[in-house]
Amino acid sequence: MASDEQFYSKHPSIPEHSGKYKTIVYIICTIAALGGLLFGLDQGFIANALDTIKTDYHLDTSQAENYSAVLATGGVLGALLSGLLARYFGRKKSLIFAGFVFTAGSLISAMLPPIAILELCRFGLGLGVGIASFVVPLYLSETAPAKIRGSMGTLFQLMITIGIFLISLTNVFIAKMITNSQHALPIMFLVIGLFAIVMFIGTFALPESPRWLMLKGKKDKALKVLHKTMNTQAEIDLEIKEIEYTLASSAKEKFSASILFKGYFLKVIIVGVLLQMFQQLVGINVMIYYAPEIFGYAGMKGLVAMMTVPTVNMLFTFPAIYLVEKWGRKKLLYVGAICMFITMVAAGLAFLTIAKGADPATIGSGSKLVLLLAVIVYIFGFAVSWGPVAWLVCSEIFPLKVREVGITITTMVNWTFAGLLMGYSLTFMEQFGTSSLLFLFSFFCILAVAFVYLFVPETKGITLEEIELNLAKGVKLKDVGNARK
Repeated sequence: MASDEQFYSKHPSIPEHSGKYKTIVYIICTIAALGGLLFGLDQGFIANALDTIKTDYHLDTSQAENYSAVLATGGVLGALLSGLLARYFGRKKSLIFAGFVFTAGSLISAMLPPIAILELCRFGLGLGVGIASFVVPLYLSETAPAKIRGSMGTLFQLMITIGIFLISLTNVFIAKMITNSQHALPIMFLVIGLFAIVMFIGTFALPESPRWLMLKGKKDKALKVLHKTMNTQAEIDLEIKEIEYTLASSAKEKFSASILFKGYFLKVIIVGVLLQMFQQLVGINVMIYYAPEIFGYAGMKGLVAMMTVPTVNMLFTFPAIYLVEKWGRKKLLYVGAICMFITMVAAGLAFLTIAKGADPATIGSGSKLVLLLAVIVYIFGFAVSWGPVAWLVCSEIFPLKVREVGITITTMVNWTFAGLLMGYSLTFMEQFGTSSLLFLFSFFCILAVAFVYLFVPETKGITLEEIELNLAKGVKLKDVGNARK
């Protein structure tokens, strides 16, 4: 077999491109990214419907935390199953299944069943979202051309933020128009179901991932997909040759559990695990799920408390689509972590000036303003960086043979830490104060910067096959995304 250098001396890694891509590429990626909409719908739903659920089902703080956190349990199971689903049934069928499960859970919830059934439905929602959170980044990374893979990959996070914004806005509107919680809550669930149906139907129009088709020996079908998404025969030929070469290079490595603990497989799994762990430990889901409660502790109510986070989160994800290819992955992770560190410290200091249980009328406007600005800049920092980039890098760094397993593990880690934060944050704030939690998040932001510097590779503009071949050659972990010299 020819060496890597011989292969790439004959085949340039990415042919010169006009910078224009077929419209179908953007349509396919947008439809696939609707799986992120499911993720966002639930996050935004809890933030602005939790009070309504607590009222209707007479839940205390601990019970409300349990209801919120059971989604993460479903997410962990969904992530675990999604690796098997994606490998044996394909990326497309996995997305269809996720859309079906989420739709069913939403519609049953709209019937306001007993709390045990409602929690079971929420577990089902988590199952669907867990599958989507695994499959969507994987599908986008395998389907989008290398030059725009980063931009298309950020569509997943963009759809999450759009889902959060849309459901937050509709829930606020429903709560204002319908004051009876028993009438308002079913409509809130039905809105989620409507969006889920759109995603479910849309996935039927998607082509299968060409890399999965090649992995299954279906070259003819893979060629048909590439003819739809690529401009020239030269690009198609090179893409097929790179995939074939990567598959041939790893053909002798039959998959087994032990492969995860050998050489570069273990290295990239550790990077992926820590990326997803830090994405949660910087505190984003606490801000998304419990922002109204946090603002409420500072005496801030109404639209400001309910809509600031979802609106800023959505608006500032749009720049990430451009910046992830302009600046690269690592620079965005640095900028985001530093922004979040500064703002979490500022928000924590603001809460130190607010006595626990203070009368809202006695809380100074200065503390409120600092808190509001800190949260806005914090959301900006996350939205342009750790939100999209953590998912994107995890979809890029794993070799094809273990890609499903690697993303399964990292997605499960994300959901596990999300569940821990959702399940204990309200109690933590009540017992130790909101400032303590915010300072803890700022500490993790500093650790995240050090981690990125030492271990995370820059993967901008390099094909998945080149990343894999660099890993196989023993290139230093943080340099595996560098194009060959």
